[in-house]
Amino acid sequence: MVNRLLLCALLIAVCPVLFAQTTKPVTLSDKTPFEEELTIPLRKGGEVKVKASFRFDEAANTVSVTMQSERKLFVFWENIKYRKAFRNKRLCTEKLSYNMTGNTADRFHRVAWFYKALPKPHRKRHMFHAWTEPQGLRPMAAPRQIVNDSLSQTLAVSDTADAYSIRLRDVLFIDEVKQKGAARYYAITYGSDINTEYQITLQRNPCFGFDAQIAAARNARDAVVRSFEAFKSIYDKGVVNSPEGQKLFNELQEALQIQFPVNEDSSACAALQEVQKDYNQYIDSIKALSVTLELPAEESSLNVKIILANARTIDGNVTRWLTSKDKFEREDLEDQCYSIISDTKDMIHQNGARTQEEQDAVAVFKKAEQYFERTCRK
Repeated sequence: MVNRLLLCALLIAVCPVLFAQTTKPVTLSDKTPFEEELTIPLRKGGEVKVKASFRFDEAANTVSVTMQSERKLFVFWENIKYRKAFRNKRLCTEKLSYNMTGNTADRFHRVAWFYKALPKPHRKRHMFHAWTEPQGLRPMAAPRQIVNDSLSQTLAVSDTADAYSIRLRDVLFIDEVKQKGAARYYAITYGSDINTEYQITLQRNPCFGFDAQIAAARNARDAVVRSFEAFKSIYDKGVVNSPEGQKLFNELQEALQIQFPVNEDSSACAALQEVQKDYNQYIDSIKALSVTLELPAEESSLNVKIILANARTIDGNVTRWLTSKDKFEREDLEDQCYSIISDTKDMIHQNGARTQEEQDAVAVFKKAEQYFERTCRK
Protein backbone atom coordinates (compact mmCIF):
# COMPACT_ATOMS: atom_id res chain seq x y z
CA MET A 1 0.00 0.00 0.00
CA VAL A 2 2.83 2.34 0.91
CA ASN A 3 4.64 1.54 -2.36
CA ARG A 4 1.47 2.27 -4.32
CA LEU A 5 1.04 5.63 -2.60
CA LEU A 6 4.66 6.51 -3.31
CA LEU A 7 4.17 5.57 -6.98
CA CYS A 8 1.05 7.79 -7.23
CA ALA A 9 2.90 10.70 -5.62
CA LEU A 10 5.76 10.23 -8.07
CA LEU A 11 3.38 10.23 -11.05
CA ILE A 12 1.67 13.39 -9.81
CA ALA A 13 5.05 15.07 -9.51
CA VAL A 14 6.33 13.88 -12.89
CA CYS A 15 3.26 14.23 -15.11
CA PRO A 16 3.01 18.04 -14.99
CA VAL A 17 6.62 18.19 -16.18
CA LEU A 18 6.03 15.71 -18.98
CA PHE A 19 2.92 17.44 -20.26
CA ALA A 20 3.60 21.05 -19.33
CA GLN A 21 3.27 23.37 -22.30
CA THR A 22 6.38 25.26 -23.37
CA THR A 23 6.21 28.65 -25.03
CA LYS A 24 9.00 30.03 -27.23
CA PRO A 25 9.12 33.41 -28.99
CA VAL A 26 10.26 33.22 -32.62
CA THR A 27 10.99 36.07 -35.03
CA LEU A 28 10.84 35.29 -38.76
CA SER A 29 11.70 37.32 -41.82
CA ASP A 30 11.91 36.40 -45.47
CA LYS A 31 15.67 35.87 -45.11
CA THR A 32 15.80 34.69 -41.50
CA PRO A 33 14.26 31.28 -40.72
CA PHE A 34 14.19 29.62 -37.30
CA GLU A 35 15.48 26.12 -36.58
CA GLU A 36 15.56 24.11 -33.37
CA GLU A 37 16.69 20.60 -32.53
CA LEU A 38 14.42 18.67 -30.19
CA THR A 39 15.33 15.54 -28.25
CA ILE A 40 12.58 12.94 -27.80
CA PRO A 41 13.35 10.17 -25.27
CA LEU A 42 12.08 6.66 -26.05
CA ARG A 43 10.34 4.34 -23.60
CA LYS A 44 12.73 1.48 -24.29
CA GLY A 45 15.75 3.73 -23.88
CA GLY A 46 17.64 5.99 -26.20
CA GLU A 47 16.44 9.16 -27.83
CA VAL A 48 15.60 10.58 -31.23
CA LYS A 49 16.74 13.95 -32.56
CA VAL A 50 14.06 15.94 -34.38
CA LYS A 51 14.72 19.27 -36.11
CA ALA A 52 11.85 21.73 -36.32
CA SER A 53 12.12 24.59 -38.84
CA PHE A 54 9.96 27.64 -39.48
CA ARG A 55 10.21 29.81 -42.58
CA PHE A 56 8.39 32.91 -43.79
CA ASP A 57 7.89 33.35 -47.54
CA GLU A 58 6.90 36.98 -47.96
CA ALA A 59 6.26 36.67 -51.70
CA ALA A 60 3.76 33.84 -51.14
CA ASN A 61 2.64 35.32 -47.80
CA THR A 62 2.98 31.97 -46.09
CA VAL A 63 4.68 30.38 -43.09
CA SER A 64 5.92 26.83 -43.42
CA VAL A 65 6.78 24.45 -40.60
CA THR A 66 9.04 21.50 -41.32
CA MET A 67 10.11 18.57 -39.18
CA GLN A 68 13.01 16.24 -39.97
CA SER A 69 14.38 13.27 -38.09
CA GLU A 70 16.92 10.50 -38.33
CA ARG A 71 13.96 8.11 -38.32
CA LYS A 72 10.86 8.06 -40.48
CA LEU A 73 7.94 9.99 -39.05
CA PHE A 74 4.25 9.35 -38.69
CA VAL A 75 1.77 11.99 -37.52
CA PHE A 76 -1.93 12.65 -37.38
CA TRP A 77 -3.25 15.68 -39.24
CA GLU A 78 -6.38 15.95 -37.09
CA ASN A 79 -7.17 15.06 -33.50
CA ILE A 80 -8.27 11.43 -33.12
CA LYS A 81 -8.77 9.01 -30.23
CA TYR A 82 -6.72 5.86 -29.87
CA ARG A 83 -9.65 3.48 -30.13
CA LYS A 84 -10.65 4.99 -33.47
CA ALA A 85 -7.14 5.13 -34.90
CA PHE A 86 -6.13 1.57 -33.94
CA ARG A 87 -7.87 -1.79 -33.85
CA ASN A 88 -6.04 -4.90 -32.66
CA LYS A 89 -2.71 -3.09 -33.04
CA ARG A 90 -3.48 -2.19 -36.66
CA LEU A 91 -3.56 1.44 -37.84
CA CYS A 92 -7.01 2.01 -39.37
CA THR A 93 -6.21 4.56 -42.06
CA GLU A 94 -9.69 4.08 -43.54
CA LYS A 95 -11.22 5.59 -40.41
CA LEU A 96 -9.31 8.82 -40.68
CA SER A 97 -11.33 11.86 -41.81
CA TYR A 98 -8.71 12.67 -44.45
CA ASN A 99 -6.93 10.74 -47.15
CA MET A 100 -3.35 9.60 -46.78
CA THR A 101 -1.18 8.56 -49.68
CA GLY A 102 0.77 5.31 -49.70
CA ASN A 103 0.87 1.78 -50.99
CA THR A 104 -2.51 0.19 -50.27
CA ALA A 105 -0.79 -3.18 -49.81
CA ASP A 106 1.36 -1.91 -46.93
CA ARG A 107 0.44 -2.79 -43.36
CA PHE A 108 0.95 -0.65 -40.27
CA HIS A 109 0.90 -1.96 -36.70
CA ARG A 110 1.84 -0.45 -33.39
CA VAL A 111 4.61 -2.05 -31.36
CA ALA A 112 3.62 -4.19 -28.40
CA TRP A 113 4.48 -1.63 -25.73
CA PHE A 114 2.86 1.26 -27.63
CA TYR A 115 -0.37 0.96 -25.69
CA LYS A 116 1.44 0.94 -22.34
CA ALA A 117 3.21 4.19 -23.27
CA LEU A 118 -0.12 6.02 -23.31
CA PRO A 119 -1.09 7.86 -20.12
CA LYS A 120 -3.49 6.17 -17.72
CA PRO A 121 -6.25 5.69 -16.78
CA HIS A 122 -8.19 5.88 -20.06
CA ARG A 123 -5.70 4.72 -22.64
CA LYS A 124 -8.32 3.81 -25.22
CA ARG A 125 -9.73 7.30 -24.95
CA HIS A 126 -6.36 8.91 -25.32
CA MET A 127 -6.51 11.77 -27.81
CA PHE A 128 -3.74 12.01 -30.36
CA HIS A 129 -3.29 15.63 -31.40
CA ALA A 130 -2.63 16.87 -34.90
CA TRP A 131 1.11 17.44 -35.17
CA THR A 132 0.56 21.19 -35.67
CA GLU A 133 -1.99 23.47 -34.03
CA PRO A 134 -1.80 26.86 -35.76
CA GLN A 135 -3.51 29.96 -34.41
CA GLY A 136 -4.39 32.74 -36.86
CA LEU A 137 -2.94 30.84 -39.83
CA ARG A 138 -4.86 28.98 -42.54
CA PRO A 139 -3.48 25.53 -43.47
CA MET A 140 -3.04 25.03 -47.19
CA ALA A 141 -3.79 21.78 -48.98
CA ALA A 142 -0.85 19.40 -49.21
CA PRO A 143 -0.35 15.63 -49.75
CA ARG A 144 -0.43 13.60 -46.54
CA GLN A 145 1.65 10.46 -46.41
CA ILE A 146 1.77 7.69 -43.87
CA VAL A 147 5.54 7.20 -44.06
CA ASN A 148 7.54 10.44 -44.08
CA ASP A 149 11.21 11.17 -44.35
CA SER A 150 10.24 14.71 -43.33
CA LEU A 151 7.05 16.61 -42.56
CA SER A 152 6.01 19.96 -43.93
CA GLN A 153 2.95 22.13 -43.65
CA THR A 154 2.40 25.49 -45.33
CA LEU A 155 0.07 28.02 -43.74
CA ALA A 156 -1.29 31.22 -45.23
CA VAL A 157 -0.92 34.42 -43.21
CA SER A 158 -2.93 37.61 -43.24
CA ASP A 159 -1.77 40.70 -45.13
CA THR A 160 -2.15 42.83 -42.02
CA ALA A 161 -1.39 40.72 -38.93
CA ASP A 162 2.20 39.90 -37.98
CA ALA A 163 1.71 37.81 -34.80
CA TYR A 164 0.77 34.12 -34.90
CA SER A 165 1.40 30.91 -33.01
CA ILE A 166 2.02 27.29 -33.95
CA ARG A 167 2.04 24.51 -31.37
CA LEU A 168 3.83 21.26 -32.19
CA ARG A 169 2.09 18.19 -30.76
CA ASP A 170 2.23 14.43 -31.18
CA VAL A 171 5.06 12.90 -33.19
CA LEU A 172 5.31 9.15 -33.78
CA PHE A 173 8.02 7.07 -35.47
CA ILE A 174 7.50 4.40 -38.08
CA ASP A 175 9.99 1.73 -39.13
CA GLU A 176 9.88 -0.85 -41.89
CA VAL A 177 10.02 -4.32 -40.34
CA LYS A 178 9.84 -6.60 -43.35
CA GLN A 179 8.64 -6.89 -46.90
CA LYS A 180 6.47 -9.68 -48.22
CA GLY A 181 5.84 -9.47 -51.91
CA ALA A 182 4.53 -6.00 -52.77
CA ALA A 183 3.56 -5.33 -49.17
CA ARG A 184 5.79 -3.69 -46.63
CA TYR A 185 5.17 -4.12 -42.92
CA TYR A 186 5.75 -1.17 -40.62
CA ALA A 187 5.92 -0.81 -36.86
CA ILE A 188 4.66 2.41 -35.26
CA THR A 189 6.42 3.61 -32.11
CA TYR A 190 4.97 6.25 -29.84
CA GLY A 191 7.22 9.27 -29.69
CA SER A 192 6.12 12.27 -27.68
CA ASP A 193 3.67 15.10 -27.36
CA ILE A 194 6.11 17.96 -27.99
CA ASN A 195 3.48 20.41 -26.71
CA THR A 196 5.58 23.48 -27.52
CA GLU A 197 3.96 26.67 -28.68
CA TYR A 198 6.04 28.88 -30.94
CA GLN A 199 4.84 32.47 -30.75
CA ILE A 200 5.81 33.84 -34.15
CA THR A 201 6.41 37.47 -34.99
CA LEU A 202 6.86 38.30 -38.67
CA GLN A 203 9.30 41.01 -39.68
CA ARG A 204 8.16 42.15 -43.10
CA ASN A 205 10.43 43.89 -45.58
CA PRO A 206 9.02 47.44 -45.85
CA CYS A 207 10.18 47.57 -49.49
CA PHE A 208 8.58 44.28 -50.49
CA GLY A 209 6.27 44.74 -53.46
CA PHE A 210 7.60 48.25 -54.13
CA ASP A 211 9.79 47.35 -57.12
CA ALA A 212 7.47 49.08 -59.62
CA GLN A 213 7.13 52.19 -57.43
CA ILE A 214 10.89 52.42 -56.90
CA ALA A 215 11.53 52.05 -60.64
CA ALA A 216 8.96 54.77 -61.41
CA ALA A 217 10.44 57.07 -58.76
CA ARG A 218 13.93 56.58 -60.21
CA ASN A 219 12.68 57.39 -63.71
CA ALA A 220 11.05 60.57 -62.41
CA ARG A 221 14.24 61.54 -60.57
CA ASP A 222 16.40 60.93 -63.64
CA ALA A 223 14.01 63.02 -65.76
CA VAL A 224 14.09 65.97 -63.37
CA VAL A 225 17.91 65.71 -63.16
CA ARG A 226 18.21 65.94 -66.95
CA SER A 227 15.79 68.88 -67.12
CA PHE A 228 17.55 70.72 -64.29
CA GLU A 229 20.98 70.30 -65.88
CA ALA A 230 19.70 71.43 -69.30
CA PHE A 231 17.94 74.45 -67.78
CA LYS A 232 21.00 75.38 -65.73
CA SER A 233 23.32 75.07 -68.74
CA ILE A 234 21.23 77.62 -70.66
CA TYR A 235 21.58 80.16 -67.86
CA ASP A 236 24.96 79.07 -66.53
CA LYS A 237 26.16 82.69 -66.25
CA GLY A 238 23.04 83.77 -64.37
CA VAL A 239 22.56 86.80 -66.60
CA VAL A 240 19.98 87.81 -69.23
CA ASN A 241 20.42 90.82 -71.53
CA SER A 242 16.82 91.80 -72.14
CA PRO A 243 13.39 91.86 -70.51
CA GLU A 244 12.32 89.26 -73.06
CA GLY A 245 15.12 86.97 -71.83
CA GLN A 246 13.95 87.49 -68.24
CA LYS A 247 10.40 86.60 -69.23
CA LEU A 248 11.53 83.44 -71.05
CA PHE A 249 13.53 82.32 -68.00
CA ASN A 250 10.50 82.76 -65.74
CA GLU A 251 8.27 80.83 -68.14
CA LEU A 252 10.71 77.94 -68.40
CA GLN A 253 11.13 77.79 -64.64
CA GLU A 254 7.37 77.76 -64.11
CA ALA A 255 6.87 75.09 -66.79
CA LEU A 256 9.43 72.80 -65.13
CA GLN A 257 7.72 73.17 -61.76
CA ILE A 258 4.40 72.23 -63.35
CA GLN A 259 5.98 69.27 -65.15
CA PHE A 260 7.68 68.05 -61.97
CA PRO A 261 5.44 68.69 -58.96
CA VAL A 262 6.77 68.09 -55.44
CA ASN A 263 6.30 64.49 -54.29
CA GLU A 264 4.72 64.64 -50.84
CA ASP A 265 4.14 60.87 -50.48
CA SER A 266 5.67 59.11 -47.48
CA SER A 267 6.66 55.47 -47.30
CA ALA A 268 8.18 53.05 -44.82
CA CYS A 269 10.41 51.82 -47.64
CA ALA A 270 13.76 53.57 -47.13
CA ALA A 271 14.89 52.96 -50.73
CA LEU A 272 11.77 54.60 -52.15
CA GLN A 273 11.93 57.45 -49.66
CA GLU A 274 15.57 58.16 -50.59
CA VAL A 275 14.76 58.39 -54.32
CA GLN A 276 11.80 60.70 -53.61
CA LYS A 277 14.06 62.87 -51.45
CA ASP A 278 16.56 63.24 -54.32
CA TYR A 279 13.70 64.10 -56.69
CA ASN A 280 12.38 66.85 -54.41
CA GLN A 281 15.88 68.29 -53.90
CA TYR A 282 16.27 68.80 -57.64
CA ILE A 283 12.88 70.52 -57.76
CA ASP A 284 14.09 72.85 -54.99
CA SER A 285 17.21 73.49 -57.08
CA ILE A 286 15.05 74.47 -60.05
CA LYS A 287 13.11 76.90 -57.86
CA ALA A 288 16.35 78.34 -56.48
CA LEU A 289 17.77 79.23 -59.92
CA SER A 290 17.70 82.94 -60.71
CA VAL A 291 19.11 85.37 -63.26
CA THR A 292 20.08 89.03 -63.25
CA LEU A 293 18.92 91.42 -65.96
CA GLU A 294 21.87 93.36 -67.38
CA LEU A 295 21.04 95.56 -70.34
CA PRO A 296 23.94 96.07 -72.79
CA ALA A 297 25.32 99.58 -73.22
CA GLU A 298 23.79 101.29 -76.26
CA GLU A 299 26.17 102.13 -79.09
CA SER A 300 26.51 105.92 -79.51
CA SER A 301 25.78 107.50 -82.90
CA LEU A 302 27.75 110.62 -81.91
CA ASN A 303 30.55 110.98 -84.47
CA VAL A 304 33.66 112.29 -82.76
CA LYS A 305 35.33 113.09 -86.10
CA ILE A 306 32.41 115.27 -87.19
CA ILE A 307 32.41 117.14 -83.86
CA LEU A 308 36.12 117.87 -84.12
CA ALA A 309 35.82 118.80 -87.84
CA ASN A 310 33.02 121.25 -87.04
CA ALA A 311 35.16 122.79 -84.30
CA ARG A 312 38.05 123.28 -86.75
CA THR A 313 35.65 124.77 -89.33
CA ILE A 314 34.42 127.31 -86.80
CA ASP A 315 38.02 128.23 -85.86
CA GLY A 316 38.89 128.62 -89.55
CA ASN A 317 35.85 130.79 -90.25
CA VAL A 318 36.70 133.01 -87.29
CA THR A 319 40.26 133.44 -88.61
CA ARG A 320 38.94 134.40 -92.06
CA TRP A 321 36.39 136.71 -90.44
CA LEU A 322 39.19 138.55 -88.63
CA THR A 323 41.15 139.11 -91.82
CA SER A 324 38.21 140.00 -94.09
CA LYS A 325 37.26 143.61 -94.77
CA ASP A 326 34.22 142.69 -96.80
CA LYS A 327 31.02 143.20 -94.87
CA PHE A 328 29.06 140.62 -96.88
CA GLU A 329 31.81 138.00 -96.55
CA ARG A 330 31.84 138.46 -92.80
CA GLU A 331 28.08 138.01 -92.61
CA ASP A 332 28.32 134.84 -94.69
CA LEU A 333 31.02 133.43 -92.38
CA GLU A 334 28.91 134.23 -89.35
CA ASP A 335 25.89 132.46 -90.89
CA GLN A 336 28.01 129.38 -91.58
CA CYS A 337 29.19 129.28 -87.96
CA TYR A 338 25.68 129.66 -86.59
CA SER A 339 24.48 126.80 -88.77
CA ILE A 340 27.37 124.54 -87.73
CA ILE A 341 26.84 125.33 -84.06
CA SER A 342 23.11 124.61 -84.27
CA ASP A 343 23.52 121.28 -86.07
CA THR A 344 26.29 120.12 -83.74
CA LYS A 345 24.32 120.96 -80.62
CA ASP A 346 21.32 119.01 -81.92
CA MET A 347 23.53 116.01 -82.57
CA ILE A 348 25.04 116.20 -79.06
CA HIS A 349 21.61 116.58 -77.47
CA GLN A 350 20.17 113.56 -79.27
CA ASN A 351 23.03 111.15 -78.61
CA GLY A 352 24.80 112.45 -75.56
CA ALA A 353 28.47 112.14 -74.80
CA ARG A 354 28.98 108.80 -73.00
CA THR A 355 32.60 107.93 -73.54
CA GLN A 356 35.62 109.94 -72.52
CA GLU A 357 36.57 110.43 -76.17
CA GLU A 358 33.13 111.86 -76.95
CA GLN A 359 33.25 114.15 -73.95
CA ASP A 360 36.70 115.44 -74.97
CA ALA A 361 35.42 116.16 -78.51
CA VAL A 362 32.41 118.10 -77.14
CA ALA A 363 34.74 120.14 -74.93
CA VAL A 364 36.83 121.11 -78.01
CA PHE A 365 33.66 122.08 -79.84
CA LYS A 366 32.47 124.28 -76.96
CA LYS A 367 35.78 126.10 -76.90
CA ALA A 368 35.42 126.80 -80.64
CA GLU A 369 31.89 128.03 -80.06
CA GLN A 370 33.00 130.32 -77.22
CA TYR A 371 35.86 131.64 -79.35
CA PHE A 372 33.37 132.46 -82.10
CA GLU A 373 31.02 134.21 -79.65
CA ARG A 374 33.81 136.36 -78.14
CA THR A 375 35.31 137.30 -81.45
CA CYS A 376 32.50 137.72 -83.97
CA ARG A 377 29.76 139.08 -81.74
CA LYS A 378 31.41 141.98 -79.96
